[in-house]
Amino acid sequence: MVTVRYLQLSLIRHAQSVGNLQQKMEGQSSTELSALGHQQAQKLGQALATSITQHLATQPALTDPNSASYDLTELSLSLYSSPMLRASQTVHHLIQALQAQKREQTAYRYPIRFQNHQSVDLQEMHQGIFQGLTWAQAQAQYPELCDQLLSSRVWQPVPQAESLIEARARAHRWVRHVLNQHQPGEVVWAVSHEGFLQHLIAVIMGCDRTWKIHIGHTGIFEFWLSDEAYTYLQEHSACPSCQTLSASRSNQLFNPEQWIVRRFNDCSHLHRF
Repeated sequence: MVTVRYLQLSLIRHAQSVGNLQQKMEGQSSTELSALGHQQAQKLGQALATSITQHLATQPALTDPNSASYDLTELSLSLYSSPMLRASQTVHHLIQALQAQKREQTAYRYPIRFQNHQSVDLQEMHQGIFQGLTWAQAQAQYPELCDQLLSSRVWQPVPQAESLIEARARAHRWVRHVLNQHQPGEVVWAVSHEGFLQHLIAVIMGCDRTWKIHIGHTGIFEFWLSDEAYTYLQEHSACPSCQTLSASRSNQLFNPEQWIVRRFNDCSHLHRF
């Protein structure tokens, strides 16, 4: 039986912030988590730590020299987060949950090694002159611009805001970094923001457009990339035309066993813990 190794990548929205509660367009400004946000982040941490426990329970015991994974002496888990306070505080709760699990790791077949990184490439899209304002405040200060935004679905750039092209390029850059730093068999969690996550998800899924997704606080998007899918993503930034694909390449690209969506906007942990 062939054992397929996957890079397990989870993209996660931060918990509720005070700014979210106040309906502010925070962008690259930031407030701390609200009381509810801290509860959400704690539940997220419990859920993710439990998923690690379940994952380790399925691995062959280290004492079995005939196991294909006999040389695997630890699970490598990397946490990435936006430097925004609402994201870093969310990650703090994840680390607390992991540390609690590590104290009990004698029950595991493998020890857990985890590292925490902050990445400016994961921060929210800059909101320009709207940043830090509520929509009502924006309407009061910039009525003509707000009327233009409400009257058309055509993208209207907000002065000083990050452009869509800039955000997509940033998403590509972060994904390339992850693929260069990690490999199948590792676990990566990344805490980011609703607006920017839509670009990250599009890059991971090979989309040539950005789909609007209403992402709940602490929503989890979990993607598993096989060795072949991992290699393909390293070599290609977009899906080629079907007419140009060889049979072997199409079998790789269109084989759903290579690319697995395990969770998509999953907030069920908020009701389970």
